[in-house]
Amino acid sequence: MSEVGYQPLSRRQQRQRDNRRKRPPRPTFLGVLGEVLITAGLFVLLFVVWELYWTNLGANREAQAHRQVIIESFDEHYSGFDGSGADPAVPGTPGEAWGLLYIPRFGADYSVPVLDGTGPEIDSAVLGRYDNAPGPGEDGNLGLAGHRQTYGAVLWDMDTLQEGDRMYLQTANGWWVYETRQVHIVEPTAVEVLDPNPMNPGGPADGQWLTLTTCHPPYTVLERMITHAEQVDFVPLHEGPPAEIADSVHSMTEGA
Repeated sequence: MSEVGYQPLSRRQQRQRDNRRKRPPRPTFLGVLGEVLITAGLFVLLFVVWELYWTNLGANREAQAHRQVIIESFDEHYSGFDGSGADPAVPGTPGEAWGLLYIPRFGADYSVPVLDGTGPEIDSAVLGRYDNAPGPGEDGNLGLAGHRQTYGAVLWDMDTLQEGDRMYLQTANGWWVYETRQVHIVEPTAVEVLDPNPMNPGGPADGQWLTLTTCHPPYTVLERMITHAEQVDFVPLHEGPPAEIADSVHSMTEGA
């Protein structure tokens, strides 16, 4: 039965109605903006994963290669040096690793290669010596830079250092021993932390110092975290490693 007054649609009207039903809705400004933000978010997420995870994997592989080269080269650079004056085992060649830094506060297995240069050289889970910084055994301030949250994050735990904590810088001739004196936060422009006497910026060199620099707070470059440590001893190679790091040194040697 048909309804009273019902008029069937013409073919043209039927096609127009079907086209209206099939036609997708026009994109709106908010819809386009939402899609753009979602896409941008995915790119940011991928970048964060790359920065915080992938760069660490690659850097740690490179650091292990540095460790093997350093340990193999120790025999070549050993000179029987007794700690009087500048350590001759430090070649001063950019990018060439010459030492290992042990910091027991950071864990029993913590040992980081040390080389010259603070540019791309330190993107491999290492510490880089600043240009014009003295070497171990020389008066002044041996400044080392390292990443805190990427490329191995070698100074991630620097905020845990306490006054009196010891650090051991190994070269082919033995171990330079430093004691932490100060950990503090400064502006990126505070280059005086690398002065010859970091405890008296602007003054003359007074003793031998080791300064570590890294970014702060984590995941930013807004400030710098600085640690100053004073050289207090030198242990020649023939005496064997200091007791506090003896197990770490032996494990490192066996692993290489």
